[in-house]
Amino acid sequence: MSEEIITMLSNMGALDEDKAVSRKILNNSERLKNQLLDDDIKSLEDRGYVVRVDDRLYLTQSGLVRALSNFS
Repeated sequence: MSEEIITMLSNMGALDEDKAVSRKILNNSERLKNQLLDDDIKSLEDRGYVVRVDDRLYLTQSGLVRALSNFS
C-alpha cells in the first residue's frame, strides 16, 4: 500500500506544504478505503519519502522520484 500512497500524492500534486493532502482524503479514496494508513505513512516518513504536517501529507523530492520510478 505504500506505493499507492506515494502514487496518489504524486497524482494529486502534493509536492510541498502548501499543496499537502489531508490524510482523510487518502483514507476516503476507493483504492485505500478501509485500510490502516498510519503504519504505512510512518514507514514512508522514516524512509524520507513523505512529510506530515498536522494531518496533511506531501512528498519529498525523494518521494517524487520514487513515485515517478513506478512508471518507468
